[in-house]
Amino acid sequence: MSESERAALMVLEQQTGLSPSALMVEAVFGSADPVAVQLRRNQLAELIQMRHQMATIANNVNQIARHANSTGEGDKPVGLMKYLVGPGRANEHTDPHLVGGSPLIMAWHDDVQLNEEAAVSIAGEIDLNRRSFGVDADAKHIWHCSLSIPYQDREVTDQEWADIASKFMDEMDFTDAGAKAPCQWVAVHHGRSTKGNDHIHIVASTIRGDGTKWNWGNDFPRAQKVARGIEKDFNLIQLGNHSERWLQQGEVRRDSTREPTRFALERTVRACAVAADSEAQFVRQMRRANMLVHPRFAAGTDSVVTGYSVAERPPKGMRPLWFGGGKLAQDLTLPSLRTRWPDTPVSAQEASEEWMAAKRHRRIVHPDAPGAVLDEVTARRLADELKEVRRRLVKLAPDDHQAWAHAAREASGVFAAWSHATEDGQGPLGRTARTLARSAHRSGLKITTPLEAPLRTSGTTAFLLAVTKAPSPMAQALIMNQMLRMTRAFQDMHQANKELRETQLIVDTFRQHLSVVAEPLPEVEPSSPKRSAAHAGPARARGALRETQGPTVEHPYVDHTPRTDYGMEL
Repeated sequence: MSESERAALMVLEQQTGLSPSALMVEAVFGSADPVAVQLRRNQLAELIQMRHQMATIANNVNQIARHANSTGEGDKPVGLMKYLVGPGRANEHTDPHLVGGSPLIMAWHDDVQLNEEAAVSIAGEIDLNRRSFGVDADAKHIWHCSLSIPYQDREVTDQEWADIASKFMDEMDFTDAGAKAPCQWVAVHHGRSTKGNDHIHIVASTIRGDGTKWNWGNDFPRAQKVARGIEKDFNLIQLGNHSERWLQQGEVRRDSTREPTRFALERTVRACAVAADSEAQFVRQMRRANMLVHPRFAAGTDSVVTGYSVAERPPKGMRPLWFGGGKLAQDLTLPSLRTRWPDTPVSAQEASEEWMAAKRHRRIVHPDAPGAVLDEVTARRLADELKEVRRRLVKLAPDDHQAWAHAAREASGVFAAWSHATEDGQGPLGRTARTLARSAHRSGLKITTPLEAPLRTSGTTAFLLAVTKAPSPMAQALIMNQMLRMTRAFQDMHQANKELRETQLIVDTFRQHLSVVAEPLPEVEPSSPKRSAAHAGPARARGALRETQGPTVEHPYVDHTPRTDYGMEL
């Protein structure tokens, strides 16, 4: 567009009161001359009024026998639209306007800011088909949903929201994209929610233009499936395949210089779980990591443990803040973790004794062997374990989701234990652990199959969790060499499954986090490594070995791993 054309457009905008996009629509219909525009708007207003009058007549003819008993519930779309264009429950609604909708409604209202009068008019248009065909006002005839993206996701423009809404309604069979008559609908954007999530509301009639009804069956699963495709198409954070527990904004704001408690607990629990060869050892690992541990028992018993909660030790006079395993991550629930460990009468009895000791704040019942120094010889043996895991990974089918979920938990456990030993909670190893853990959080998937022995990383994880002296640079280089290759296997898996967002997150992890740790480490020379056994050591403070990473500088905490507990929320 030239400067002269732009100037002419601005003059027309002032004369007609229409937005640039509306003027372009008018130009398509004919002339953008102010007189012609006003004439067409008057004609459109008359047409809408005639439609409403015809609908009222038809409704009276069909409903006259029930008019005396009418409940007035046909006004439901009016109330809903008034709320959407109103201030909201906490004055969070700003600049309410349409980003999409049926052609006639969009031709009249376009993207101007909506008020209560406009809301009533739009609601009447949405409800027109119901009144025209005499559908009972008491019958379910309005469909409403919201499409929401998390506040960590990228900015989405109004045009993108319009494209998202159109695609969503096409796929949900509300429009004439299929073989059926369309339904009347609109998509309203009124700013972010109180939690900071950008979103739109979709309000649609379920009565089609020919009087038939839209199919309500399985509408939520259908909408979820469509939303998953939209996330991929528009490069948004994808809930569809992988999800994780998100922080509330209040948790981030509470202390911007300290890692959120939930993240710290998740990493420590993950390290302890992957390092343990039994459920009893898992309990002991958590207690040695200086966490408070509380078992949850089945109803009516004090011996059958069905879950657990953990908390950091609070300052004197403060109450602990407890988190259940499932609140930390969906792969850290006790039933999911039990797929890692043997289930025998002896192991069950030992676990029960450790859980009861934790509950009553008594000493550990069955102590483990002490830890050892992670020297180069030991590190080569541990690297051999990781090499075997990697070899098994490359043979897994990309759609073997149970096996990959196990592998993701194992790999993230290694990074979590390494982070626990060498970082102070905000380092690149901890962030890498969170990224890899996402691969174990496939939406709708619960880990139920037993862990295959070739995928187990208990030896390496336990040693990293329990080392009594800072690992040498060469020892760390040996382990990093294998973990980089293992992480690459996850990238290849996501790429094969066409999970572009997950692929990109791992690519970003290589660039932003792993390269920071790997760059100063020495080159690894090939050798003939042997396997090592698992170890567990005495209690020590978290991050006590971080001198291998250099001095710690306190920076505001930033969650670089996008949250996906919501994805495109419905």
